[in-house]
Amino acid sequence: MAEINLPMKPRPAVQATPRRTILFSKPKTGKTVTVSKLPKCLILDFEKGTLAIDAMAYQIKNISDVVNVCDAIKKAGYPYDYIAIDTASALEEMCSPEAERRWSNSKDGAKWFLRDEKGNLHPQSGKSTTGNILNLGFGKGYALIAEVFTEILNMIEKCAPKTIILAHSTYATVTKEGSEFNSLDIMLGKKSKFAATFRADAIGYIYRKGTQNFVNFTASEDVGAGGRHRYLEKEHILLSEWVENKKTGDEELVTYWDKIYAPENSESIKKVNPKKN
Repeated sequence: MAEINLPMKPRPAVQATPRRTILFSKPKTGKTVTVSKLPKCLILDFEKGTLAIDAMAYQIKNISDVVNVCDAIKKAGYPYDYIAIDTASALEEMCSPEAERRWSNSKDGAKWFLRDEKGNLHPQSGKSTTGNILNLGFGKGYALIAEVFTEILNMIEKCAPKTIILAHSTYATVTKEGSEFNSLDIMLGKKSKFAATFRADAIGYIYRKGTQNFVNFTASEDVGAGGRHRYLEKEHILLSEWVENKKTGDEELVTYWDKIYAPENSESIKKVNPKKN
Protein backbone atom coordinates (compact mmCIF):
# COMPACT_ATOMS: atom_id res chain seq x y z
CA MET A 1 0.00 0.00 0.00
CA ALA A 2 1.35 3.40 -1.01
CA GLU A 3 2.27 5.75 1.78
CA ILE A 4 -0.10 8.69 2.17
CA ASN A 5 1.32 12.04 3.19
CA LEU A 6 -1.52 13.75 5.01
CA PRO A 7 -1.60 17.57 4.77
CA MET A 8 -0.84 19.30 8.07
CA LYS A 9 -1.41 22.89 6.93
CA PRO A 10 -3.27 24.73 4.17
CA ARG A 11 -1.53 24.90 0.81
CA PRO A 12 -1.66 27.90 -1.56
CA ALA A 13 -4.32 27.90 -4.27
CA VAL A 14 -3.20 26.04 -7.39
CA GLN A 15 -5.97 27.14 -9.77
CA ALA A 16 -5.79 30.89 -10.25
CA THR A 17 -8.50 31.21 -12.89
CA PRO A 18 -11.60 29.17 -13.80
CA ARG A 19 -11.25 26.01 -15.84
CA ARG A 20 -14.95 25.59 -16.66
CA THR A 21 -16.80 28.86 -17.19
CA ILE A 22 -20.50 29.14 -18.01
CA LEU A 23 -21.68 32.39 -19.61
CA PHE A 24 -25.41 32.74 -20.18
CA SER A 25 -27.55 35.54 -21.54
CA LYS A 26 -30.61 36.45 -23.53
CA PRO A 27 -30.36 35.62 -27.26
CA LYS A 28 -28.42 38.00 -29.51
CA THR A 29 -26.60 39.70 -26.64
CA GLY A 30 -23.18 39.06 -28.21
CA LYS A 31 -21.88 35.89 -26.55
CA THR A 32 -20.59 34.30 -29.75
CA VAL A 33 -18.87 37.33 -31.25
CA THR A 34 -17.25 38.11 -27.90
CA VAL A 35 -15.83 34.63 -27.46
CA SER A 36 -14.61 34.69 -31.09
CA LYS A 37 -12.11 37.38 -30.02
CA LEU A 38 -10.49 35.17 -27.39
CA PRO A 39 -7.07 34.02 -28.69
CA LYS A 40 -6.51 30.30 -29.28
CA CYS A 41 -10.17 29.52 -28.63
CA LEU A 42 -11.95 27.00 -30.84
CA ILE A 43 -15.71 27.45 -30.95
CA LEU A 44 -17.72 24.26 -31.36
CA ASP A 45 -20.73 25.74 -33.13
CA PHE A 46 -23.88 23.72 -32.47
CA GLU A 47 -26.36 26.27 -33.85
CA LYS A 48 -24.58 27.99 -36.76
CA GLY A 49 -24.06 31.14 -34.72
CA THR A 50 -20.57 31.77 -36.10
CA LEU A 51 -21.51 31.80 -39.79
CA ALA A 52 -22.12 35.56 -39.78
CA ILE A 53 -18.84 36.53 -38.06
CA ASP A 54 -15.09 35.97 -38.38
CA ALA A 55 -14.40 33.08 -36.05
CA MET A 56 -12.17 30.08 -35.46
CA ALA A 57 -15.05 27.63 -35.37
CA TYR A 58 -16.04 24.09 -36.25
CA GLN A 59 -19.62 23.35 -37.24
CA ILE A 60 -21.22 20.52 -35.25
CA LYS A 61 -24.17 18.75 -36.87
CA ASN A 62 -24.35 15.63 -34.70
CA ILE A 63 -22.65 13.88 -31.82
CA SER A 64 -20.33 12.02 -34.20
CA ASP A 65 -18.89 15.38 -35.25
CA VAL A 66 -17.93 16.05 -31.62
CA VAL A 67 -16.18 12.69 -31.34
CA ASN A 68 -14.33 13.29 -34.61
CA VAL A 69 -13.20 16.84 -33.81
CA CYS A 70 -12.00 15.79 -30.35
CA ASP A 71 -9.98 13.00 -31.95
CA ALA A 72 -8.52 15.49 -34.46
CA ILE A 73 -7.56 17.89 -31.66
CA LYS A 74 -5.75 15.07 -29.86
CA LYS A 75 -3.86 14.10 -33.03
CA ALA A 76 -2.91 17.76 -33.58
CA GLY A 77 -1.27 17.88 -30.15
CA TYR A 78 -3.96 19.89 -28.37
CA PRO A 79 -3.30 23.29 -30.05
CA TYR A 80 -6.02 25.29 -28.27
CA ASP A 81 -6.05 27.05 -24.91
CA TYR A 82 -9.84 27.25 -24.84
CA ILE A 83 -12.78 25.31 -26.22
CA ALA A 84 -16.12 27.12 -26.36
CA ILE A 85 -19.44 25.29 -26.63
CA ASP A 86 -22.03 27.36 -28.48
CA THR A 87 -24.57 26.63 -27.06
CA ALA A 88 -25.34 24.24 -24.20
CA SER A 89 -29.03 24.00 -25.08
CA ALA A 90 -28.20 23.07 -28.70
CA LEU A 91 -25.78 20.42 -27.45
CA GLU A 92 -28.46 19.04 -25.13
CA GLU A 93 -30.95 18.83 -27.99
CA MET A 94 -28.37 17.02 -30.11
CA CYS A 95 -28.02 14.37 -27.41
CA SER A 96 -31.59 13.15 -27.94
CA PRO A 97 -30.92 10.67 -30.81
CA GLU A 98 -28.12 8.98 -28.86
CA ALA A 99 -30.33 8.83 -25.77
CA GLU A 100 -33.03 7.18 -27.87
CA ARG A 101 -30.54 4.66 -29.24
CA ARG A 102 -29.43 3.71 -25.73
CA TRP A 103 -33.02 3.42 -24.55
CA SER A 104 -33.90 1.16 -27.50
CA ASN A 105 -31.03 -1.15 -26.51
CA SER A 106 -32.40 -1.56 -22.99
CA LYS A 107 -34.93 -4.15 -21.90
CA ASP A 108 -37.62 -1.58 -21.14
CA GLY A 109 -37.07 0.31 -24.37
CA ALA A 110 -36.69 -2.65 -26.74
CA LYS A 111 -39.83 -1.62 -28.71
CA TRP A 112 -38.90 2.04 -29.01
CA PHE A 113 -38.01 1.69 -32.71
CA LEU A 114 -40.39 -1.22 -33.43
CA ARG A 115 -40.87 -1.59 -37.20
CA ASP A 116 -43.68 -3.06 -39.29
CA GLU A 117 -43.23 -5.55 -42.13
CA LYS A 118 -42.42 -2.68 -44.52
CA GLY A 119 -39.70 -1.31 -42.27
CA ASN A 120 -41.70 1.72 -41.19
CA LEU A 121 -42.06 2.79 -37.59
CA HIS A 122 -44.88 0.73 -36.09
CA PRO A 123 -47.86 2.68 -34.66
CA GLN A 124 -47.38 0.75 -31.42
CA SER A 125 -43.67 1.48 -31.17
CA GLY A 126 -42.51 3.30 -28.09
CA LYS A 127 -41.51 6.32 -30.15
CA SER A 128 -44.91 6.50 -31.86
CA THR A 129 -46.91 6.19 -28.64
CA THR A 130 -44.63 8.35 -26.48
CA GLY A 131 -43.52 10.93 -29.02
CA ASN A 132 -40.49 12.47 -27.40
CA ILE A 133 -38.06 10.57 -25.21
CA LEU A 134 -38.52 13.33 -22.64
CA ASN A 135 -42.05 12.01 -22.14
CA LEU A 136 -40.82 8.75 -20.62
CA GLY A 137 -42.14 8.20 -17.12
CA PHE A 138 -40.31 9.13 -13.92
CA GLY A 139 -37.99 11.51 -15.77
CA LYS A 140 -36.10 8.64 -17.41
CA GLY A 141 -35.75 10.52 -20.71
CA TYR A 142 -34.20 13.55 -19.02
CA ALA A 143 -31.76 11.27 -17.20
CA LEU A 144 -30.72 9.55 -20.45
CA ILE A 145 -30.12 12.86 -22.22
CA ALA A 146 -28.18 14.20 -19.23
CA GLU A 147 -26.05 11.05 -19.29
CA VAL A 148 -25.08 11.64 -22.94
CA PHE A 149 -24.69 15.38 -22.31
CA THR A 150 -22.27 14.73 -19.44
CA GLU A 151 -20.18 12.28 -21.48
CA ILE A 152 -19.85 14.72 -24.38
CA LEU A 153 -19.03 17.58 -22.03
CA ASN A 154 -16.28 15.54 -20.37
CA MET A 155 -14.91 14.56 -23.78
CA ILE A 156 -14.74 18.19 -24.91
CA GLU A 157 -13.07 19.31 -21.68
CA LYS A 158 -10.13 17.00 -22.33
CA CYS A 159 -9.33 18.94 -25.51
CA ALA A 160 -8.08 22.16 -23.89
CA PRO A 161 -7.04 23.51 -20.47
CA LYS A 162 -10.15 25.68 -20.23
CA THR A 163 -13.75 25.29 -21.36
CA ILE A 164 -16.34 28.00 -21.92
CA ILE A 165 -19.98 26.95 -22.07
CA LEU A 166 -22.26 29.51 -23.70
CA ALA A 167 -25.94 29.19 -22.84
CA HIS A 168 -29.25 30.97 -23.26
CA SER A 169 -31.07 32.35 -20.25
CA THR A 170 -34.54 31.64 -18.95
CA TYR A 171 -36.57 32.55 -15.90
CA ALA A 172 -36.84 30.04 -13.08
CA THR A 173 -39.48 30.32 -10.37
CA VAL A 174 -37.88 30.31 -6.93
CA THR A 175 -39.75 29.97 -3.65
CA LYS A 176 -38.28 31.57 -0.55
CA GLU A 177 -40.00 31.93 2.81
CA GLY A 178 -43.36 31.19 1.20
CA SER A 179 -43.00 33.77 -1.58
CA GLU A 180 -42.36 33.08 -5.27
CA PHE A 181 -40.16 35.19 -7.50
CA ASN A 182 -38.41 34.85 -10.87
CA SER A 183 -34.66 34.40 -11.15
CA LEU A 184 -32.52 34.42 -14.30
CA ASP A 185 -31.15 30.96 -14.88
CA ILE A 186 -29.49 28.73 -17.49
CA MET A 187 -31.79 27.26 -20.14
CA LEU A 188 -31.15 23.53 -19.74
CA GLY A 189 -33.04 20.51 -18.47
CA LYS A 190 -32.70 20.09 -14.72
CA LYS A 191 -30.37 17.09 -14.88
CA SER A 192 -28.24 18.51 -17.70
CA LYS A 193 -27.97 21.83 -15.88
CA PHE A 194 -26.68 20.05 -12.79
CA ALA A 195 -24.12 18.20 -14.92
CA ALA A 196 -22.91 21.50 -16.41
CA THR A 197 -22.87 23.57 -13.23
CA PHE A 198 -21.68 21.31 -10.43
CA ARG A 199 -18.11 21.31 -11.79
CA ALA A 200 -18.19 24.90 -13.05
CA ASP A 201 -15.70 27.28 -11.46
CA ALA A 202 -17.56 30.38 -12.61
CA ILE A 203 -21.10 31.07 -13.79
CA GLY A 204 -21.76 34.52 -15.18
CA TYR A 205 -24.76 36.32 -16.63
CA ILE A 206 -23.97 38.55 -19.61
CA TYR A 207 -26.10 41.64 -20.16
CA ARG A 208 -25.84 44.63 -22.45
CA LYS A 209 -25.85 48.33 -21.57
CA GLY A 210 -25.67 50.43 -24.71
CA THR A 211 -22.65 49.25 -26.69
CA GLN A 212 -21.08 47.44 -23.73
CA ASN A 213 -21.46 43.87 -22.47
CA PHE A 214 -21.01 43.17 -18.77
CA VAL A 215 -20.76 39.89 -16.87
CA ASN A 216 -22.28 39.44 -13.45
CA PHE A 217 -20.61 36.60 -11.53
CA THR A 218 -22.22 37.55 -8.22
CA ALA A 219 -24.76 35.09 -6.84
CA SER A 220 -28.07 36.67 -5.88
CA GLU A 221 -31.78 35.95 -5.70
CA ASP A 222 -32.21 37.64 -9.10
CA VAL A 223 -29.43 35.87 -11.02
CA GLY A 224 -28.25 32.25 -10.82
CA ALA A 225 -24.57 33.18 -11.03
CA GLY A 226 -21.56 32.56 -8.80
CA GLY A 227 -18.03 31.20 -8.71
CA ARG A 228 -15.05 29.96 -6.76
CA HIS A 229 -12.78 32.93 -7.44
CA ARG A 230 -13.43 35.99 -5.33
CA TYR A 231 -11.93 38.46 -7.83
CA LEU A 232 -14.76 37.69 -10.26
CA GLU A 233 -17.47 38.61 -7.77
CA LYS A 234 -16.15 41.99 -6.64
CA GLU A 235 -17.89 43.90 -9.42
CA HIS A 236 -19.70 43.46 -12.70
CA ILE A 237 -17.00 42.93 -15.33
CA LEU A 238 -16.90 44.87 -18.57
CA LEU A 239 -16.22 42.04 -21.03
CA SER A 240 -16.62 43.73 -24.40
CA GLU A 241 -17.61 46.98 -26.05
CA TRP A 242 -18.03 48.41 -29.52
CA VAL A 243 -15.72 51.37 -30.11
CA GLU A 244 -15.04 53.56 -33.11
CA ASN A 245 -11.79 53.07 -34.96
CA LYS A 246 -10.43 56.61 -35.25
CA LYS A 247 -8.52 55.79 -38.44
CA THR A 248 -11.31 54.08 -40.40
CA GLY A 249 -14.40 55.38 -38.65
CA ASP A 250 -15.73 51.84 -38.41
CA GLU A 251 -16.93 50.18 -35.24
CA GLU A 252 -14.84 47.36 -33.84
CA LEU A 253 -15.35 45.05 -30.90
CA VAL A 254 -12.83 45.32 -28.07
CA THR A 255 -12.80 42.52 -25.50
CA TYR A 256 -11.32 42.28 -22.00
CA TRP A 257 -10.91 38.55 -21.45
CA ASP A 258 -7.90 39.25 -19.21
CA LYS A 259 -10.35 40.30 -16.52
CA ILE A 260 -11.43 36.66 -16.29
CA TYR A 261 -8.36 34.71 -17.34
CA ALA A 262 -5.45 37.02 -16.44
CA PRO A 263 -6.58 39.23 -13.54
CA GLU A 264 -2.96 40.00 -12.66
CA ASN A 265 -2.69 42.01 -15.88
CA SER A 266 -3.68 45.36 -14.37
CA GLU A 267 -3.56 47.17 -17.72
CA SER A 268 -6.65 45.30 -18.85
CA ILE A 269 -8.70 46.08 -15.75
CA LYS A 270 -11.35 48.76 -15.88
CA LYS A 271 -13.26 49.32 -12.66
CA VAL A 272 -16.86 49.70 -13.77
CA ASN A 273 -19.79 49.64 -11.40
CA PRO A 274 -22.99 49.78 -13.45
CA LYS A 275 -26.38 49.79 -11.88
CA LYS A 276 -27.49 46.39 -10.64
CA ASN A 277 -29.06 44.37 -13.45
